[in-house]
Order: sequence, then structure tokens, then C-alpha cells
Amino acid sequence: MDPIQAKQQMTLAEFRSLRDFIYGKSGIFFSESKQYFLENRLSKRIAELKLRSYGDYLSLLQGGQGSQGAAELKQLFVEITTNETSFWRNPPQIEAFQNIVLPDAAKQARERGQSRLRLWSAACSSGEEPYTLAMICQDLKDTVLRGLTVEILGTDISEKVLAQAQDAVYNSYTLRNLTPEQLQRHFIPMGKDLFQLKPEVKRLTSLRHCNLVDYPAYRQLGTFDVIFCRNVLIYFDEAAKAQVLKGFHGQLHPKAYLLVGHSESIHAFNTGFELLHFSKAMGYRKRT
Repeated sequence: MDPIQAKQQMTLAEFRSLRDFIYGKSGIFFSESKQYFLENRLSKRIAELKLRSYGDYLSLLQGGQGSQGAAELKQLFVEITTNETSFWRNPPQIEAFQNIVLPDAAKQARERGQSRLRLWSAACSSGEEPYTLAMICQDLKDTVLRGLTVEILGTDISEKVLAQAQDAVYNSYTLRNLTPEQLQRHFIPMGKDLFQLKPEVKRLTSLRHCNLVDYPAYRQLGTFDVIFCRNVLIYFDEAAKAQVLKGFHGQLHPKAYLLVGHSESIHAFNTGFELLHFSKAMGYRKRT
């Protein structure tokens, strides 16, 4: 049998084996209704690697060919993660962060004797979310945040999107939610419909590779005043979701904030968070 030339079909057994492997490595769970999605995302890799089957691909991922397997695991995360995002995504929640969460977090930080405020954008994709937070912090540095140093951490499982975030160059579609004043204040036009984030905003943010199911690694990140983890928990099953939330809880100061996606709820978990209602948005705060 020759290596595939046309799109290879994935058997149900291959799907289940790959699904279980992906879950073990990332916490991302694909139900059987997602078999076509996984096949569609990985068929190109099968062809490029000149493999005969998805079973051979799984063997490669499991380390049958040394360092190539480790490199392909990174590529797998690139292929299976969805990175549709934009600046100022879900405006009501971002405005709640700007007007309610951030001022209260700054107040609490001062009361604890902190000189810095730390924010974590978990699953930050190509940087739009942490840089949105950085823009807000830059605008408030002399008022709400006066006397505090701001540190924003952006993490993601995909090294490809982290490289894009490091470049901090975006097109007008990604920036569509910004006002002309925000665009002028925080970006440098580069021509060809591209804009680069200004250095004074970018320097508030550091980027780091992080797998959200690597729970011991959370402790290396330090303690935070606000954690954003939006539109990520929907990809995890209940067990992984509970573990991620437990990890977030452990890395937050008392009364610190967790903001998840507008369609995500954590109320079914005994997480140690209380639900907060904002105008057209919601969030959570760590119980003391």
C-alpha cells in the first residue's frame, strides 16, 4: 500500500485512540460527533508526513520515532486548537473588567501591601486578549493603577500562536472592536492593513508556553489578582475542567477574580468561587 495521496479516512477505532491520546496530553475532549473535525484537521499532516494511516500518526506522536514525535506533538496542538479571537472581545465583560474588576483588584492589592498587580490570560492565542488588558492598564496607569506595577502573563498550548503574539502585528479585522482613538493611541500603522502594538503597551505582557492540564506548572507562575480563561473550558470534559478550576483557585489571591467565557458556567463545580453579575456580563470571585 502506498502512502496516501488523497484524504485518508479515519476509522472509529483510530478516532477513539487519537481522542484518548489528545485528552491525556491536553485535557481537550472530542466527542464522537467530532470525528470528522479531527479527521479534517489532521488529514493534511498525514499526507505531509507520508504516513499510511492515523494509527501510524498516533505511533509517531507516542514517540516511536524519537524527537520527531515530540515535535509533532507541538504541531498537533496547532492543528486541533481553534484561535478565533479579536481585541476587546465580548465588550460588556471587558468593560466590566475596566470599570469594576480592575479598580477593585488594585484596591485590594494596595491593602495587601502589594506593589504590583498580576493578570493571567490563560489560552491567550495570538495575543489579542492580554494586549487588550495591557491597553486598558496603560490608559489607567496614572489613575486607577497609580503606584502599582502591572504584569500581564499570556500563556497558550500552541507555540505557533505565541510566536504571532510575540510579533504583535494585527490586521483591521482583528482590531475591528477598537475605536479610532484606541487604534491611534496604541498601534503603529505598518501599511497593507497591518498595525503593530506600541512597545510601551507590549512590554506590560510576557508570553509563555503552558499546557493547562500541567497542574504542577501553575505554581511556577506565581499568584494573580485576575485570571482570564475565556472560551477554553468548553473544550474540556468535567474532570479536566474541575482540575483546571482548582488550579486557578490555588493561584488567585483571596477575593481575586476569574473571568470565563460568556457561554461558560462553573456553578456546577464546588470551586470556591462566587458568581458576580455585571451589566450584560458575569464573572467569579474567589471566596475567602
